[in-house]
Amino acid sequence: MRLESLCPVNPLEQPDEDYKSALRVEQYRVSPQAIYFGPFFSVQYLPFQSVRRAWVQDSTLSLTGCCGRQLPVTVLRVQYGEHSHENFVFQRESSALRVLSMIAQCRPDIPLEPEKKS
Repeated sequence: MRLESLCPVNPLEQPDEDYKSALRVEQYRVSPQAIYFGPFFSVQYLPFQSVRRAWVQDSTLSLTGCCGRQLPVTVLRVQYGEHSHENFVFQRESSALRVLSMIAQCRPDIPLEPEKKS
């Protein structure tokens, strides 16, 4: 398995060991240092030290087909590096809040809300 950091400026020193100790939160694996995602053979991760802002918000996921329905989801929006962002989609708000809490423990200095528009 190959582990690749989304933010090469702040890669983890031992991502293999960290990945092994990470807990499963829905489709993601989360440690106190990073969130891991992707197929098993090529897992990407976002080190929490790279995060500059994170927040949780409600959203919907469009379903394909004739019904035109939308599935309610919760999205953890994360800004990292200079101008990058990633959205992590969760079925349950409690899961997204759990990961947000882990980011906040690692990075207590970052804002946990979206930027205010001028």
